[in-house]
Amino acid sequence: MDNSALYISYAMTEIFCILFSIGIIIKANKNVGTQLQMRYFRGMAMFFIIYLLSDIFWALGQGGLIPFNDALNKATNAVGLVAVTLLTLGWCIFVIYRIDQNKSKNMKLLMWIHYAVAAADALLVIISVFTSFYFYIDEKGIFQFADGYIVHIIFTFLQLFGSGIYSFAQSFKNKQVKVRKEYRLPLLFIIIPSATAILEGMLPLTPIVSLGIFLPIHYAFLEIQNSEIYSDALTGLNNRRRMEIFLQDMIHNASEDKPFRIYMIDVNDFKQVNDKFGHIVGDRTLQLVADALHNVSDRLHGFCARYGGDEFVLITNDEAQVQEAIQNEVNTMRARCADLVPTISVCTGSAECRSGAVTATQLIAQADEQLYIQKEIFHGRKKPEEAK
Repeated sequence: MDNSALYISYAMTEIFCILFSIGIIIKANKNVGTQLQMRYFRGMAMFFIIYLLSDIFWALGQGGLIPFNDALNKATNAVGLVAVTLLTLGWCIFVIYRIDQNKSKNMKLLMWIHYAVAAADALLVIISVFTSFYFYIDEKGIFQFADGYIVHIIFTFLQLFGSGIYSFAQSFKNKQVKVRKEYRLPLLFIIIPSATAILEGMLPLTPIVSLGIFLPIHYAFLEIQNSEIYSDALTGLNNRRRMEIFLQDMIHNASEDKPFRIYMIDVNDFKQVNDKFGHIVGDRTLQLVADALHNVSDRLHGFCARYGGDEFVLITNDEAQVQEAIQNEVNTMRARCADLVPTISVCTGSAECRSGAVTATQLIAQADEQLYIQKEIFHGRKKPEEAK
């Protein structure tokens, strides 16, 4: 295969990356994140496309497929390097906004540091067109990196490590597994591009870096989109849609040897909480119960979700005193914020599944019936022995 064929295949790979990136930009709207978050995410994707276009133009010119000279070579690569700087900035600011939506002082300081580093890097790229600090064109008309290019690498990694470490540190402050996972996604933007940059150095004329940048962008978008689709906005738990899918899978695999139990959990007198203390306290109450349920679910290796309103679901293979466990966890957590949340108690009803012949609707109805009986007992309308 001659060099022109290699450059064409190089360009074609990046064209596909552009098409996929356009798809991400179209889908990255306020239904996936806040308007501000998505603005930076789309901006990052746009600068990635600019980088790819400049790289394609360079490949075709270097391969002799389009008119090319030293001035165009310098300009093309300068545009590409500035685009990398700005897409890195866009990613980092997106990560910061995604994690710290309260705009804390630490967040603002970190943002200004990112802007300053990006501005310095972009300025050095432009200066390098005239000074050859970052790059130069050799006597054969081939683009080459100069010794000063290490500064660009340092600036890039300062940005990525800044947002990545900040995100990783914040993940330990959140108890929700899905949120912790999302907070650790920025590490992919450090590991994968770094690995692909090393590979591209070993395998020239292969667009591995472009793929290495695209992969974490694409994966992060899918994870965030999936989180928005299947998560309850208030509590962060799985939502009813995700629960129904999970329950169907559990029923399909259920047998006498592999039974499971579904619990319906309800907050007692929740309407009175809203009426007496207001909806803000009501929301805090639901969030506290959700956190307690999540902790219990983790200990039982189960699955939990918000079913709707003040009702929650726990699905587990383990037999346990779930109501007592949740109530104890609620009491423990409430003790830390008793001035913010009123006294909370919960009722549970459960149903066991030992066969794939039963339907999800039947199981939920059975658990809901048991929950109703427990509610009757709680309100004193039925004695415990009458429920047996």
